[in-house]
Amino acid sequence: MAKAMLLRASAVVVAAGSSTRMGGRTRKPYLKLRGRPILSWTLAALGRVPAVCEIVLVTRPDDRDRARKAVKLARLPKRVQVTFVDGGARRQDSVGNGIRAASTRSGLVMIHDAARPFPPMDAMKTALLEATACGAAILAVPVRDTVKRQRGKKARIERTVPREGLWLAQTPQVLRRAEAVKLFARLAKSLRAEVTDDASVFERFGRPVALVESSTMNLKVTRPEDLPIAESLLRQGLVK
Repeated sequence: MAKAMLLRASAVVVAAGSSTRMGGRTRKPYLKLRGRPILSWTLAALGRVPAVCEIVLVTRPDDRDRARKAVKLARLPKRVQVTFVDGGARRQDSVGNGIRAASTRSGLVMIHDAARPFPPMDAMKTALLEATACGAAILAVPVRDTVKRQRGKKARIERTVPREGLWLAQTPQVLRRAEAVKLFARLAKSLRAEVTDDASVFERFGRPVALVESSTMNLKVTRPEDLPIAESLLRQGLVK
């Protein structure tokens, strides 16, 4: 596969979740951040990546109109085409739908959370290069806090877990598209198989995955307290 094709990427944005931890009636991607839905900030950030020529937006059917409005507000470059597909029962099903819908002209897919509006550009570019080299790469941050393992159902400490070599996974997670299509199809044949993130599919089948150091500012808006943090980052000019 030519290197030029590998460096052409389709971004698969997953916006089909239930948003139960956030509460309220509005799902996370459509909550307002400085007057715009979070999803529009996310799309704009991905659209600035030079290798991204397509965004596959995975949504619930009843959210499609709101998703289209978010696309308009993102003011994407003309080179970036947008495709809409329906989500599935689980995240891995939604991601599989998005990967299959991605253009065959793209050598890579960048799978990203709709409610993670500030992915760092340099880390994304590095992840694209790493995935080109070894097949898959994820953005992540090293664990810096002390880690405790719980014993039983009650919140009692069993032991302290050494944090050396531990990372907290983020998105985007970049995969070679052709291989991802095959591996997600293999995963789908096992109805009970569950993966915690997208690169776990590559791990499950013994494929290498590179770690690319990211930033804690690449936060995912999950709980109500995350929104004012995101607002503060924008207000201080630490993200865009």
